[in-house]
Amino acid sequence: MTRRSALLLLTAARATPAPLFDGASFRNFRTPSGLTGPEVSWRIEKGVLETIADARRQCDLWTAAEYDNFDLTFEWKVAPGANTGIKYLIQATATDKLHDAQGEFLHETSLGFEFQLVDDASTAGSDQAAHASGALYNYLPPTERAARPAGEWNTGRLKVQGENVEHWLNGRRVLAYSFHSPELKAALAAKKLNSARMLERLEHRKTAIAFQHHESSASFRSIDIQVLPPVRN
Repeated sequence: MTRRSALLLLTAARATPAPLFDGASFRNFRTPSGLTGPEVSWRIEKGVLETIADARRQCDLWTAAEYDNFDLTFEWKVAPGANTGIKYLIQATATDKLHDAQGEFLHETSLGFEFQLVDDASTAGSDQAAHASGALYNYLPPTERAARPAGEWNTGRLKVQGENVEHWLNGRRVLAYSFHSPELKAALAAKKLNSARMLERLEHRKTAIAFQHHESSASFRSIDIQVLPPVRN
């Protein structure tokens, strides 16, 4: 090992979590398309990032930087019936035209792996195990339901390093999987969805991280990230 390599490894080992959200601005964030600013879909109130649930352009909130190996920690809560998530290893984006009681609105969404965060007592969170908080949405269920009731703050942690991923809720690891595990491969193969085929190919490994806007009220605060060294064989 060269001296330079040793110094790089030492620097990586000493890396500490850095704030992603400063509690007052969207400095480290953007929208998927970049056609609007985050303030069209999100607001900041007393140090908290909040979705604007009835915004007429509802955009996921992307980190300005891209990540491959990282340890993300955050606090989150949802309103009764609400649904959100953290998207990572984003493979594509889409802008959909949706309708509600007020008429048509646009939804900029991210297509990737999703750490599900939801009101577990709602239909969206209780209709199947892989839709509960802590799940890899649609594919792998959490080992337990560790989220607090809607309206209460929770802690979350998402760790991605090499082929391995961990989802944590309120200090409990509720899911651990590998991108090449038989369980994930079987879960993806079972879904006849274009998005599942996209995740199987996994063409992009360094991407933004997205906080999902899901047409409902969700809040985030105390968002920190630590860049991790790659796993060396």
